[in-house]
Amino acid sequence: MKRGASPALCLTLLAAVGCSGSPGSTSPVCTMEFRYGLSVYVKDSLTGAAIASGASLVVRDGAFKDSVSHPSGRPELNALPLLTAGERAGTYQISVSKPGYLPWSRSSVRITANECHVNPASVTALLQPST
Repeated sequence: MKRGASPALCLTLLAAVGCSGSPGSTSPVCTMEFRYGLSVYVKDSLTGAAIASGASLVVRDGAFKDSVSHPSGRPELNALPLLTAGERAGTYQISVSKPGYLPWSRSSVRITANECHVNPASVTALLQPST
């Protein structure tokens, strides 16, 4: 007589699926993964080169404010995004600054959420050289 999959295997598979529920279930199976709502890539508007090293990001949504930056002098960080709005839905005002460049901003960037996590958004900040 053949047996079905073990209960441990079934639970492992359900956890790996993330936010999809099992057949007949009305509630999702959510992961414990932490997700950032907003990824901001910083690029030079003239060359298209990634320039995130030394860049600072400030986001606001009502009374909420968060800021993040990459250290300067670290070219290996240039292509990495500035991450914020961890598991937080909202409508954000975004400001990016970097020495040698004019400030950049965008308003009304909306981050939504589903039953388990935020739905991530990605923005590219094209900075203009200040000289």
